Amino acid sequence: MGTNDFHEDLEFSEKASEEPFWQEVYKKAFHDLVFANPTVGKMQGQFLGIDRVVYLKSGKVVFIDEKKRRKVWDDIALEYKSNSNKNFNDGWMNKDLLIDYIAYAFMPTQTVYLLDWLSLKRVWKTKGIEWMKLAKNKKSGFRIISAPNYGYITMSVGVPIPVLLKEIAKPIIVSI
Repeated sequence: MGTNDFHEDLEFSEKASEEPFWQEVYKKAFHDLVFANPTVGKMQGQFLGIDRVVYLKSGKVVFIDEKKRRKVWDDIALEYKSNSNKNFNDGWMNKDLLIDYIAYAFMPTQTVYLLDWLSLKRVWKTKGIEWMKLAKNKKSGFRIISAPNYGYITMSVGVPIPVLLKEIAKPIIVSI
């Protein structure tokens, strides 16, 4: 595996955001879609994780962070460390982002998992450390993904898709 280039990856991501299939994704996901605008370039929203703003007929505005993978995998990579050389290096799973969903796309098949952000964060808080420990066992289906970039390394844990979807689907039950 070669070294990733942040600028090339950003260009790939922004170019992929313009693909017409995204409009179809959001039409299918939101029955009352008015339009879905990508936020390209260095905008304030992007620093808060917002790659796309979806407007619904009801007046609701939905914020989405799009993650695009160049290959199809049997896991979803949850980034827990974005820069191995900095003290403040939280990956997107450890940040408080102003989003409603992660749209996790496998670009070759145009398959998108629209993951509820609050549910994903809840699951990460309760299962993240356990998943990283499981990744040490090659037979577990989990894996640590170390992505070398120029000057730093990004770390993620690959969580098998069925496991992640099952955990996200669990209801929140509060008893006082």
